[in-house]
Parts: sequence; structure tokens; C-alpha cells
Amino acid sequence: MRFIRLFSAVSVIFLAGCSNAQKASEVSSIHMPVAPYLKMDCNELASEMTVLVKDAEVLRSQVDSSYESDKTKEAVTWLLFAPAAFFMDGNAEEAGRLATLKGQIEAVQEAQKINKCSL
Repeated sequence: MRFIRLFSAVSVIFLAGCSNAQKASEVSSIHMPVAPYLKMDCNELASEMTVLVKDAEVLRSQVDSSYESDKTKEAVTWLLFAPAAFFMDGNAEEAGRLATLKGQIEAVQEAQKINKCSL
């Protein structure tokens, strides 16, 4: 009986902290310097913003897809072979790229405000 309680407690602790995956909406931006963008005129900033927003949309979808895939693998892994769940990677790489892009978008928006560009 003790073993079952101990195993249950340990399993709950491991299950709670297993997955490193994040949804796109949970990814925070990384602060990026605005200085490189201040050299651009309003048209260049608008073009840069268009490219960054398109790239961010692609990455959001990759992050969410990776998140869903990771959650599905995690559930199946815990049902079939629990120790393998500790070797799952998560989506840190995609989330990191998305965080950088979000920071760049914020920096471009700040540069547009400073340069008094019409949005």
C-alpha cells in the first residue's frame, strides 16, 4: 500500500512538470533594441513590419502545431511507457524564434511611433 501511494505521489509530481511545450499565445516577446530601426524611413518600416508579421504568423502556427503534437505524444507516452516522457523535447526552439520575432515587431512599432509614421 505504501508503494502505491509513493508511486502515485511521484507520478503526479512528474506529470505536472513534464512538458516544456508552450502555446503561441503563451510566448512572451524578447526585448529588442529599437535603434537599428530608427535609421529606416516610414516605407522601410512598413515593409519590415509586413515581413515580420508574416514570419510571426508562420511561427505561431508552427509553435501551436508543435505544442499539440507534444501534448498528444506526452499523453500516449504516459499511457504506454512513462519513463520515455522525460526525454521529450518540447517546442523551445520554435517558441524562442517566435519570442524574438515578437520583440522585433514591438521594436519596429516603437520606431514607427518615434518617426511619427502613420499606421
